[in-house]
Amino acid sequence: MADGVPLTRLYWITAVFVAFAIAYGLLGLVPGQVMTLCLMFGPSLAVAGWLAADTRRTRVAAVYDAGWLFLLGWPLVVPWYAVRTRGRAGWGLAAQLYFTALAAPLGYMWGALLREVGRFLWRYAA
Repeated sequence: MADGVPLTRLYWITAVFVAFAIAYGLLGLVPGQVMTLCLMFGPSLAVAGWLAADTRRTRVAAVYDAGWLFLLGWPLVVPWYAVRTRGRAGWGLAAQLYFTALAAPLGYMWGALLREVGRFLWRYAA
């Protein structure tokens, strides 16, 4: 739960994006423009939404549109917010949020790597 809004919904949303990214990488397909935008920015938007919901609970940032602030400045704002609201334990939360935001592009690379390993094994196993 990270002492605030539960992370479960964020993880489920990210899992959907990662599943699509792995499938595209595994099949060797290049996603279209819209799907590329979804895979690149979907998890980041989900993280920004989670942070905005958590901001309403903690009332640390008195920003009208905290989600937009988090989306634009997430490399700097996420660690600041996490450490400000959770102390030293915030570094772990910041790492989780970073990994969640980058999970879909990493999933695409993982799927492509699995495809290449499978090709290699198929070619040289016989």
